[in-house]
Amino acid sequence: MTESDPICSSAGCTQYKHKSKGLGYKINYSVPNFGEDHSVTQSKESLDLAEKQLGHKWDWKDDAGADPVLYNFHKATDPDIIESLKSLK
Repeated sequence: MTESDPICSSAGCTQYKHKSKGLGYKINYSVPNFGEDHSVTQSKESLDLAEKQLGHKWDWKDDAGADPVLYNFHKATDPDIIESLKSLK
């Protein structure tokens, strides 16, 4: 039972070797760094200006220190939605 593998021929398991072909597009190419996007820079400048005008520094909090937002999940369903659901039935 150890002399022959019925899946492979006497030449070995060559029928499962796939020929490689190109992807059709380049990979591992260098990407230029043009620096920070101008819209990000403008947003930062806008925040700095607003903080100076208001005399208040925005205190950023990360997710760990942020206060949870309490949503009212028990609000009444809008009447238009109720009618739409009736129409679907």
